[in-house]
Amino acid sequence: MDFFDKIIGQIFATKRKYPHLPMVEELLERNEAYRQRYFRWLNEGLHQALTFEIWEAWQRKKQKELADFVIHLLQHNGANGFAISYHPRMGENEFQYFFDWLKDRTLQLGYKHYTSDRRIFDRETYVETIEKHYLKPPISLEMEGAKLKKLCNQQYGNILVEYVLVDGQPSFIRFMANYYEDHLYTKVLHFDDLVNQVLT
Repeated sequence: MDFFDKIIGQIFATKRKYPHLPMVEELLERNEAYRQRYFRWLNEGLHQALTFEIWEAWQRKKQKELADFVIHLLQHNGANGFAISYHPRMGENEFQYFFDWLKDRTLQLGYKHYTSDRRIFDRETYVETIEKHYLKPPISLEMEGAKLKKLCNQQYGNILVEYVLVDGQPSFIRFMANYYEDHLYTKVLHFDDLVNQVLT
């Protein structure tokens, strides 16, 4: 067995031993050609129809009504969100643009970009790719001696936007607001207000 075969064997042995760990973990960066296509999509107003339909599907889901696009409402302790399943009518490129657009819209609310990355997992029967944007409100701790001067304004909480692909095909986008229930933070703002501001 030569050196190359040994390395490959070690990689795949590690993968089997730790299946929850990504095969690939890297910063998410868009090349210039992608950015030009994305900005053309925005500047020509091509995003408006898609974002309106997603907003409308979200509204219908809250009323327990059916819509063309499948929306899932997510509520857990300390988190609110929604996920939208991919529909071929959206188009693969537009679906990915929508993922990046959610980040850009959140930035327009005064949020700060914390990190963006891509992780690729080799699951039992498929390969899962997760692209992620993570954003935080501009929280600053103002201290007076050993005491906190005022509560940290968490706004809607920390925002996580994920784009999930299965075997290279778009599956869903998740938009989550994770918040603190802690005496150091203000009460979280209503998630519905966040969605309305982002999608309309």
